[in-house]
Amino acid sequence: MLKKFSKVLALGLAGAIALTGCAGGKGAETGNNTDTAPKGDKGETTVIRIGSHAANSMNPNYKDPVTGEYAMNEVDREIRIQAMQKVKDELNVDIEWVQFPGDTTEVLLQSVMAGDPVADVVNLYANSQGTILGQNVLQPLDNYMDAFLPDCEIPAPIYGKQYFIEVSGGGTHPLSPLFYNIDYIEQVDALKENGKTIYPTDLYKEGKWTWSVFEDYLAKINAHYANSQAPERPEKRIDAYRTDYTETLIQAMHSAGGSIYGQEGLGIESKGTKEAVAYVEGLINKGLLVTEVVEGTSNRPYNAQGAPFEMGESVFTNIEDWRSSGAASKAADRGQSLGFIPFPRPDSMAFDDPNYRQVRTGGESWAILRGVDEAKIPVAIQTYQLFNSEVQKLTKEVNGGADEKAPIRIGIDLFHEEIGADMQDIYYSSTEATVVNELSNMTGVYWDFMKIAGDSIFGVDGSPSYEVAVEAKKAIITDKIASVEATLNSTEVKDNIAPAFTQVEAGKTYAFPKGTDPASIDWASEFTVADNVDGKLDAANIKWDSSATDFNTVGVYSKGVVGTISDSNENEGKQNINITIYDGNNTTAPTLTMKEEMRTITVGEESANINWANDFVEAATDKDGLDLKSKVVADLSEIDTTTAGTYNVAITVTDYAGNEATQTIEVQVVAE
Repeated sequence: MLKKFSKVLALGLAGAIALTGCAGGKGAETGNNTDTAPKGDKGETTVIRIGSHAANSMNPNYKDPVTGEYAMNEVDREIRIQAMQKVKDELNVDIEWVQFPGDTTEVLLQSVMAGDPVADVVNLYANSQGTILGQNVLQPLDNYMDAFLPDCEIPAPIYGKQYFIEVSGGGTHPLSPLFYNIDYIEQVDALKENGKTIYPTDLYKEGKWTWSVFEDYLAKINAHYANSQAPERPEKRIDAYRTDYTETLIQAMHSAGGSIYGQEGLGIESKGTKEAVAYVEGLINKGLLVTEVVEGTSNRPYNAQGAPFEMGESVFTNIEDWRSSGAASKAADRGQSLGFIPFPRPDSMAFDDPNYRQVRTGGESWAILRGVDEAKIPVAIQTYQLFNSEVQKLTKEVNGGADEKAPIRIGIDLFHEEIGADMQDIYYSSTEATVVNELSNMTGVYWDFMKIAGDSIFGVDGSPSYEVAVEAKKAIITDKIASVEATLNSTEVKDNIAPAFTQVEAGKTYAFPKGTDPASIDWASEFTVADNVDGKLDAANIKWDSSATDFNTVGVYSKGVVGTISDSNENEGKQNINITIYDGNNTTAPTLTMKEEMRTITVGEESANINWANDFVEAATDKDGLDLKSKVVADLSEIDTTTAGTYNVAITVTDYAGNEATQTIEVQVVAE
């Protein structure tokens, strides 16, 4: 039946359960084929509930509440319906899909505490695992390993126990692969032999792609572009390697066999981890790796390397895979293209050493909730795995057969004359060997480690070398792990969700004339607070700290007021409030400066949706320099965006004291 569907339609499975954990096409035989595993009892049908924050997109019978039509496309529906029938035939199980009514971390906790698990098999979205494990709401599966299907990969244990049926992420590239601009490399004469460029792919295939070779490669690039001008921002140079140092560090660690918290547990003191920190520090100190950090800290702004790479300001970088298509498109506009290469290995390590591996953190995961009937647990495991296996098998049939490889979904030039085929071969060989091997994001210690390592690299507050720093500060990590382990080894279900603040008037900003008495401000009327277990909390119990704001000095105070409140389990909720203090006696009109070059408006563009302040106003300030762009409004009464022409638009800004300034500008509405 499935062969009638086109291959093209089946390429994108909407909201699919992860399909990487089991080889498709097997039945429900168990790992040791004993008779203790569930069989297809033809008596009463068992219902297994599979719950997720995205269950509606996984349920083939879910209909769009507006259109009344099935939300899933026809191909995916047919695949999933047949997979559910396979489960019914072999296990006598009906699958019921459960859409979580709120955030996963709260829904699972509330249901287990109430003794009524929301589902049997539950989906944990990426990076929620640390919070959920800390609640002790997941059922350890160590006593149910015989129920796992033989061709299904068993995830690594965590905190010494088996908690997950599946952890997605294996069999693919790192979340932020190592990309490079092919054309920039081809311009470096020092990277040529007999007039032919030596690409990273050449070095990788020859087994020469090591840390020292990469460093030498970067040094030659750095020297070549030392006095360069970037294509879009000529005041910038082209860097050899601009990236987020934490991405480099985690990849270097795993290429050396190290980890933060890996398959064998905590690895922050391993030889590979220590060598990786030293290597990355060396690249930074030599100016070969450029990374942006907040002054005086090791904190890096999120994706600070992304825009520079897109604008052609670096040769190598690490960016999230989903950003690569945008970067590739921008490069193509300049007549350039991008390449991919696995992170190099230490010089002392052989190419075929099993410790040379690409890093992959745990993604979405699937587990069993505590409180599920003991007899249902093995059935639930097999239901999930058999359904997954059958979906995978049927999908391969539709897409052309079991031997067809998954498409490469990163923005690299697979048609490049010299290295396109090599990149494809290297991509598949490296990703096929990749497993989920970094669990620190699932234990909540990833950023604790990065602070220790980052502070040592940048010498923050006199931090010593990593080898010394990790010995002195490792308790930050080990104590956190020990605390969770203690909870997991108990019968306690722990509420670890902080109360949440909600602003009564969403989006409201707070500005006060200088001289205001902070005690006169009724903050309790501005916010409500609710807890996932305790329910609504009394706002009168919120503690407000305004010490970060000088109410007698004009200025903007980030986190100028902080409110805190704790629930009955001592989880503290926090609300940061930005405060503006202005001169209430000011009678001077604000300054309004329009942009010298204004954009045109396209016919049909909705004028009310235009950001007039950002698109047309260069600056708007009061007499003390307070930014007023958020208080700019446009009079749209004379503009008709359905008709091309020139129109007047009055732009007005009002300062905090009520003084106004207005300028009328001419805007062009043009046809596309």
